[in-house]
Amino acid sequence: MQDEFGLAAREIEVLHKLAAGLRNQDIAEALFLSEGTVKNYISTIYSKLNVKGRREAARKARDSGIMDHYKADPPRSW
Repeated sequence: MQDEFGLAAREIEVLHKLAAGLRNQDIAEALFLSEGTVKNYISTIYSKLNVKGRREAARKARDSGIMDHYKADPPRSW
């Protein structure tokens, strides 16, 4: 599953947690990842969305409907 920005399913999962206000450590624990991996995902997400921060990424995700797609069809567990 990919969206219009080319985000992979796992990146959308991380973005959803980020938009919910979770810290990197909390995202890592929720998704069974290392904090470094979460930071890498977030960096990739910022690049693909062409944004510079968490708030901007969350806003762009909501405005573009990415969050709606996630709710309707959440990525499968890894």
